[in-house]
This record gives sequence, structure tokens and C-alpha cells, in this order.
Amino acid sequence: MDILTIVYIINFILLLIASYTDIKTKEIPHIVVILMLLINLPVGYYLFGLDAIFSFFATLILCLILGIGMGGGDVKIFTTLAPIFSYGDSILYVPVPILLLIGISAGIVALSPLINILRKYWKSIVPSSLGLSVFYGFVIYLFYKYKVPYASLLLWAYVIISIFISRKISWYREIINKLSYLTPIYLLGIYIVDRNYFIDNNLLISFVIYVFELILISLVIYALTGAEVSVKKPISQLREGDILRDVIYIKDGVAKVEGAGIWKRFKLMLNMEMGKKGDYDKIILTDGDGLREEDVKLLQKLHREGKIPVGELTLITTYPFVPFVVIGYLIVLILHYYFGVV
Repeated sequence: MDILTIVYIINFILLLIASYTDIKTKEIPHIVVILMLLINLPVGYYLFGLDAIFSFFATLILCLILGIGMGGGDVKIFTTLAPIFSYGDSILYVPVPILLLIGISAGIVALSPLINILRKYWKSIVPSSLGLSVFYGFVIYLFYKYKVPYASLLLWAYVIISIFISRKISWYREIINKLSYLTPIYLLGIYIVDRNYFIDNNLLISFVIYVFELILISLVIYALTGAEVSVKKPISQLREGDILRDVIYIKDGVAKVEGAGIWKRFKLMLNMEMGKKGDYDKIILTDGDGLREEDVKLLQKLHREGKIPVGELTLITTYPFVPFVVIGYLIVLILHYYFGVV
């Protein structure tokens, strides 16, 4: 067993320890990160020379750029892993295995809230996806018969807009949902009227694909319009690291609380990065690192003084990130050792 393999095993054990503490306390022990740094940087330099040093700093810069939504502990873990993956190709000195690790970890963690949104809203999402698929399939058939140009593009635009509308307007959502009852009539009707079209276009399989595509699009739209799984928490119980779904605007010592979806928070975050905060003295908007200690103290002070209009705030349900890093880490090692692709 060579030194690099031994180091990979040690890092795996350290990542398991970090995963446990991340699950239990939502914190990554500093000692774990320090040990990874003390092991990986010297070994990386010994095996790969200056490439390991360059990859360390390049990964640090990349993670800081991706810092919207990435916590400080996650940045440190990716950065400390970079030197021992500096054996091959890189992009701007960031090792390809690290880019793959970041992508896999972020992809898995992105699926978690979508799955929870589906569990919470499936009674709306699944019927509306079926109904819109019936509508889409039927109109596409008419457009096919009459050779209407750009039919698919126009219909997809309408379908996506419909998801937004049905999210906000209950009577429209009910109409779309009722169309789902026409699924067997639609499929059987097309088969009877135009069997060649049904067979040539694999209509049954196409319909199932439409439904899954619309479910996925619906999940993303629900997330963008503020359907994250969230909880209420009294201001007196807030702690450092909590991630707010609410945005707090403070002016002249008085706070205003406003709910915000992902898209709105993202736009506000970009504006704040550019120094734009309007007429307000301070805007409290949490990113991947959550609330800072000084913000927690400020909110609790305003609450005690009666200068904040609510007694509890909405927090986004968060997920420990390091366990997903462990999964990505194992996938990268399997691809490296057994398939030789990274």
C-alpha cells in the first residue's frame, strides 16, 4: 500500500468524524481540518511538488467564489483535500478530482430539499404534472397535424408559466389538476385516432418522460418561489449558524421582517455584495454560514426592546453537508482506483 493510499484512508476516517459532528451539532471540528491540512499539504508537496501548493490556493479561491451557499467548514475541507489530488489534470490549477468532488457533493445536497419539497407538495405537483402533460401532448398532436412551426418551444414556455401561475392561483391549479383524470382518455384516444403517430412517437414512453420532466421543473420552481421546507423558531432561541428564510431590514433601530424565496435572497445577496442596501442601515440576510453571533445578539436585543414585529422567525431546514462530501469522496476514489478516469 503506497503512501497516497494510506493518506486517502486517513482522510476518509477524518471525514467520517467530521460527518458525525456535522450531523449532531452542525459544526466541523477545527482539529479535523487542522489534521487534514498537516497531513495533506506536506504529502502533496512531497509527491507532486509545487502543483500541490498551487492547487491548495486555487481551490481556496474557487470555494470562496462559490461561497454563496457554502459554509466556511466546507471551504476548508475541499481546500485541504486539494493537495493530495494534484496528480493529474487541473483547470486553473484546481484538480479535476476536486471539481468532481465539489460537483457531486453539491448535486446530492441540492436533491435533498427537492425530495423534501416533493414529499410535502406531491398532492399538488404530481396531478398538475399529469394534467399539463395531457394538455401538452394533445396540443402537440394538433400542431403536428397542422404543421405549426416552433410548436414545442411555445408549448414548453406556456407549461413553465402555467406552473408559476398554478403555484399562486388556486382555481387555475384545480383546473390543471382535473386534466390529470383525462390521462387514460388522452392516451387511448390518440391510439384509436392515429395509431401510427402513437407508435412512431413512442407516445406512452414520451408521456411518462413528460411527467417526470414536469415534476422536476415544478420542484425547481417551487424552490425558487419559496417552498423550501422551513420551521419557525423563537428569536430568543436563535443561535449562530441558523439560516433564515426571512430577510431582516433595520432602519433607525427598528426592524422589518419579510419572507423571501431563493431567487429573492439571491438577488439581495448580489446587491449587498455590491454595497447596495437602499435606505436601510442594515440588512440581515443569511448565506451558507448562517447567522453570525453579532446578528443573533442584535435580533434578540431588538426583540427584547419590542422593535421587531414578530416573536419568531422562519428558518430554512438545513442538511449536514459533510456526509455528502464523504459520498463524493468515495465516488472519486472509486473512479480513480477502479476505472482510472480521474
